[in-house]
Amino acid sequence: MAKTKLKIWLSATSISDEDLGQIIPVLRRKYAIVNSHHVVAKAGNDFNLDNHLNELEECDLFLGIIQPKLLKSSVGIENIYLEEIKKAIELKIPYWFLVHRDVTFTRNLLNDLVKSKDVVAKSKNRYLFDVRTIDIYKEILKQSIGHSNANNHNLWEFYRLDGLIQHFEQSIFNSTHKKDTKLMLASTVYGFEDQLSKIIHDIAERDFDVLSSFHGSIKVNPKLSNLNNCIQAVDEANWFLGIVRPYYGTGNINETNITFEEIKTAIKLNKPRWFYIHRDVVFAEKILISIIVNKPDKSKTEIPNELLPNHYVDKEAIDLYNFVIKNDENQLELRNGNWAQEFFVFSEALIYIRSQFLDFNFVKNLLKMKNNGR
Repeated sequence: MAKTKLKIWLSATSISDEDLGQIIPVLRRKYAIVNSHHVVAKAGNDFNLDNHLNELEECDLFLGIIQPKLLKSSVGIENIYLEEIKKAIELKIPYWFLVHRDVTFTRNLLNDLVKSKDVVAKSKNRYLFDVRTIDIYKEILKQSIGHSNANNHNLWEFYRLDGLIQHFEQSIFNSTHKKDTKLMLASTVYGFEDQLSKIIHDIAERDFDVLSSFHGSIKVNPKLSNLNNCIQAVDEANWFLGIVRPYYGTGNINETNITFEEIKTAIKLNKPRWFYIHRDVVFAEKILISIIVNKPDKSKTEIPNELLPNHYVDKEAIDLYNFVIKNDENQLELRNGNWAQEFFVFSEALIYIRSQFLDFNFVKNLLKMKNNGR
């Protein structure tokens, strides 16, 4: 008689049929999948939370996926996914979680924004995200709308470096150009050095003469300021490539940002130009209007920032993520079972799922442990 398959409880705040169709072939050879949404739908009007969680008791493993939006509950429970993971922990069922980038980014933004006298909100940790980058994005967006001409190519949103390089192939590299074409590359540098080196290498291989302060390839007049030297490089260039990342950069003179001024100059001079905007900047511009940034009250007690209802991320998804990573435990080094794997596209999530469940001996050894270890 064939041995009964191990059961995995799938708790996804929302999941498309396409993404579910990627998970099932990976798991179904060795596991039986119990989809929480199917359990709820089957119960219908007779849904009872205790009965729902009793079904979870019959499972051996727990897989949670935190998407930005929750499916609208028809059973009157605000965050059934939170109740499910609490039950899994109580039962000591080994559990794994994946979390979408929009959830982690919004959560970090909520924690990062503060009010100041000169601006409505600014970032405490500008190495992770700087709200001033949105000003650059808006300026490019303003110039792109209603000012279409042969030199002004549509701005492009990117997330990973491979996507950026791929789009170069489809746009810049396919454009007609002479071998002596000078291309000015404007971007913030810190935390991006290796990627910039790769970008410059790929562009140079296509017979462009790349002008870049990071690369050391712009002419420097010792009698001019850093800003003016960079502006002259834009003027000298035949083409202009601007990359806007979540980091505003250190090239600032008082309130003037050199990368921003390079971009403005390229637009003013109507240079043939391409702009690439990091997805975090584009997303932040959308989600910021739904964030209330609170000041400390009279007792100087910090009041957490608030996320209002919006089309992009539900507060309950962030609550679930905070619970999974044990956000309320101050000593990070003492936390156990708080891994939540970030993903942006579902192909990345699938790598994590394969890594956890295809090694059946790994899973069987976990089941012998008394705790919810990974």
